Amino acid sequence: MHKISLTKAQVREFLDRLASSEGCLYGGNAQRCGGPDFIFAKNILTSMRIEKAEQEKILELCKEYGGYCDCEILMNAAPKLLGEETPW
Repeated sequence: MHKISLTKAQVREFLDRLASSEGCLYGGNAQRCGGPDFIFAKNILTSMRIEKAEQEKILELCKEYGGYCDCEILMNAAPKLLGEETPW
C-alpha cells in the first residue's frame, strides 16, 4: 500500500476538480476520460503544486483501488481515498 502525504482536503479538491469541467465532466452528458495516462489527473495535481514523486504515489494508490484511468479514479478509487461515499 502506498502512503501519501496529501491531506483529506487536498484529496477532496483533487477529486472535485477531476469530476468537474477541468477533468472528466463526470455526471454530465459529455463525459470524457484522459485514459490510462491520467492526463486530467496529472494536470490537476500539477496545478495544485503537488510534486511529481507524490503524484506517482497517489496515482499508484488509485490503481490499487481500481482507478486505472481518470474516470475510474472517480468511480472506484474516490470512496477508498476519502473513506466515505462520494457523489460520483
